[in-house]
Amino acid sequence: MLTPEKNQIRAIALYQIIGGILGIALTLWVMFGGEMFVDQMALRIGLFASGLFIFSILCGRMLFRNQKRGLTLSLINQLLQVVYFSFGPYAFQYVAGLRIGIGVDMVEGWVFKFRLALSSFHFSIGTDLGQKFIGVNLIALLLIFWIERLMEKVKV
Repeated sequence: MLTPEKNQIRAIALYQIIGGILGIALTLWVMFGGEMFVDQMALRIGLFASGLFIFSILCGRMLFRNQKRGLTLSLINQLLQVVYFSFGPYAFQYVAGLRIGIGVDMVEGWVFKFRLALSSFHFSIGTDLGQKFIGVNLIALLLIFWIERLMEKVKV
């Protein structure tokens, strides 16, 4: 019989697996959909993104096999998704699943923004996109609190 904690762990596992699969599919679609020139740098970034999405899938699978290790890895996975930013030549955004983000765009003053995203990735070093923003993924933050609560309940 499944306890409420096991059902919650199962839900987090499925969320991470589905988010990772969706992320890989969207990455492949963007890279090889015909609208993007795929050079060596694009391939490297695509592999990095795919590695993070595969990590999300593995976190979900681990929750079915070893709850202690799975919850720890899931916590790390969600920590990577909490903050997203772009400042001059540096940018990072990783979402495996859903992002409901709230942040500040600082290009023309301080403008508060609400953003939604589905399994996405953006990484840049050395390419100034003219953006200046920082945001917090509320879904990842909620999952971190949820995972920490589950870690206490299952005596991880």
